[in-house]
Amino acid sequence: MSDNDITQNPELDFSNVEVFGDTSLFNAEAVKRGEKAHVRSNFGNIVVEFCTENAIGLYRGIAPSFNAKGKQTSRGQLGLTKADDMLSNVYRAARLDDPFADQLIYNIHAASLELEQAINECEKIIDKAIDEKTKGGNIGFKITKPESCPTFNVFLKTDLGRHIFWLIVRIDKLVLKNFFCRRHQIIQREASVRINGMLSAKLWNIYHSIYIWKNTNVTRKDVLEKNQVAVRAFEEMPLLELKESILDKTGRSTFAPRIVDRPEEAEAVEATESNIVSEKSSEI
Repeated sequence: MSDNDITQNPELDFSNVEVFGDTSLFNAEAVKRGEKAHVRSNFGNIVVEFCTENAIGLYRGIAPSFNAKGKQTSRGQLGLTKADDMLSNVYRAARLDDPFADQLIYNIHAASLELEQAINECEKIIDKAIDEKTKGGNIGFKITKPESCPTFNVFLKTDLGRHIFWLIVRIDKLVLKNFFCRRHQIIQREASVRINGMLSAKLWNIYHSIYIWKNTNVTRKDVLEKNQVAVRAFEEMPLLELKESILDKTGRSTFAPRIVDRPEEAEAVEATESNIVSEKSSEI
């Protein structure tokens, strides 16, 4: 994986596209009046059905468990919904030129690409095991999902959260196939358990990495001036090492938000996103 995988996509070329030419994305009446038009929020919504407890836990999180005496026996785990909510604060800071927030978005993007590569490798292992067991014989198989799979309305706030959501969808399909292989001795139990555990651990590590960022209201200007705000930021986030390409904005993640010139512009973006989430939530 290279920095180019994170900072650009050579397959997409919008150089000849008029990005703002499609006024159907905006409030038509506001456009006619020459007012500042907000993007329409009626883009539809996603409803997903997860068939494995692994994917449900990665998406919704796992609540802590307690014994009959009320003593906590497990601490639970973060899910994407909570992680995405935390990421929205990181995005807000990145819009306001916080380089540490930008660096965290870059790091999580890089980690998600590593997770995607791990998913690809696990899929190859499972498919190869199936091919080896079934080749040369008249053998067919059908993977049946559980009779009752819960569905979720997907309302996420950040582009990075939406990117991770599609990785969870892939993990759900992979784990279901893995369970099938384990049940029929296509793959040994130990290897099967290791695959599922490794994928979950990688994603939970991504979620927990959000905690290393702290909101200090620092900006790139502060870092360049090495003032007290910057000193405090470095002290509070020793695990976030700033890359030069993040500081000079040449190597930002493709999932990073646009840096605004004025705070009120960031507030307008956040208000629009909040309206989208609240409107969709009312449809449940």
